Amino acid sequence: MCRMLGLMCNDEDLLTCAVVEARAALDVPAADRPAGTGVAYYQNEEPLLRKRPVPPGTGVDFTHLAEGLSSNVLLVHVLPAGDEPWKDSQAQPFRFRKWVFCLAGEIAGLGERREEVLRRLPEFLARNVQGESDAELVFHMLLNRMFATGTLNDLGVAPEILARQVSACLDDIQSLTRIPPGHFALLVTNGQTMAAACRQVPLHYSHREGIQSCARHEDSEQQRKLHRRFKGIMLGAQMTEPGHQWREVADGSLLTISHELELRVEQL
Repeated sequence: MCRMLGLMCNDEDLLTCAVVEARAALDVPAADRPAGTGVAYYQNEEPLLRKRPVPPGTGVDFTHLAEGLSSNVLLVHVLPAGDEPWKDSQAQPFRFRKWVFCLAGEIAGLGERREEVLRRLPEFLARNVQGESDAELVFHMLLNRMFATGTLNDLGVAPEILARQVSACLDDIQSLTRIPPGHFALLVTNGQTMAAACRQVPLHYSHREGIQSCARHEDSEQQRKLHRRFKGIMLGAQMTEPGHQWREVADGSLLTISHELELRVEQL
């Protein structure tokens, strides 16, 4: 089971095939009472979103979520059941221009500082906040960091710069709340690079080198050659029984994936 997934790969036409191959570690059973799903992917460098409630008594099939997508980048967020009814404005991932973001867990103390956060944001960012979730506030605090450093519209922002901005955003949160932000994992991408961070929420990664078996394509030499050339990196948060192809990172890790699919892991 996986509550949040990030994926970057070298072949947009094989993204769904990679998800199908990994689905045993990803699918969320009905017993875990998922409330909704959100999917972000890119077409022509533009981020697109799909958000849907999950009918009561059903699980989440990641193959179904990825079906028909042609993209080198994918984010999936599974919303756990709660006391509030489903709202599209509350559902993740969130989007602003080229950036998409999602968070699993919670940021202690941030909700109480909501009005202060909004006052600190430039008007064009503040008016983009549509819901009431802490995750959306974190996203816009990160966007504000990017805006202040001139990287908000930089598609070629270096992974190490993005990593520093994520770390600085978390420092901003702690300065505001006076509480170390804990019990969360986050993912953010502009379609060219991706960053992730975690504290007290397990985060795993998986290097995918070649797709060994695929029921979606005919068994031909050409397809086998294409599938052998596949390369990708998956990041999964709140996974249970991920299997031997996944590796858990240390608590308090900050990860980046470059456009060339180079994974780096450091400490926050």
